[in-house]
Amino acid sequence: MNSLVIILKKSIRCCIGLIALILAVSVGLCDAETWVMARWVADGDTIILQDGRHVRYIGIDAPEIDHNNHRAEPMGDMARSMNRKLVDGWQLRLGYDREKKDRYGRTLAYVYRSDGLFVNAEILKRGYAHVLYHFPNISKEEILLSAQRAAMVRGRGIWKCVEKDRRPPRAYPGNRRSRRFHAHDCPMAKRISDKNRVWLRNMWAGFWSGYAPARECIDFPPPQCVLSQ
Repeated sequence: MNSLVIILKKSIRCCIGLIALILAVSVGLCDAETWVMARWVADGDTIILQDGRHVRYIGIDAPEIDHNNHRAEPMGDMARSMNRKLVDGWQLRLGYDREKKDRYGRTLAYVYRSDGLFVNAEILKRGYAHVLYHFPNISKEEILLSAQRAAMVRGRGIWKCVEKDRRPPRAYPGNRRSRRFHAHDCPMAKRISDKNRVWLRNMWAGFWSGYAPARECIDFPPPQCVLSQ
């Protein structure tokens, strides 16, 4: 009798798992067939859809434009122009990761054009953003990092302002868990545990490894990064 009960419980669990998988696939297919269009391009990594949703691109961080409490950063307007060029007039499909909203209520998405172009990755390829790791939304991490590295090798966009062979007086402390690197004297750096601390010889090494600069202590792009359109 006990064996029969165990078998029945396992069968029920398998059925529940199968139903969940079917539902997940169904939702994914529905998302794949739902097309939207951008009404407004807010900046280099955010758009507002015609239905009013604010969409923040997953996995990338573009320079800020001058708005609200954010001061303009070098290349912020250029990043927004590139984003606009990529999405204006195109039908777009949204792909999701583990979290669908951020703390500001924006929709978090991977954005694809109707011709198949992966917009998040394309902005990275053109050098108008850097990879921004944010667990648990990391399913496209390798694709995005590969796109960033391609731009770095070609010296496109913001990467013209990062010297590959520059040797700063001190290495940058990085946090293996958050994938952020800090200025050596940053208070946040002192809080990194020994098991999570890594040392990055320069900014280039940090970005190449998929780390992003900590906003608390590093301005990026650097103030002197002024490029022509």
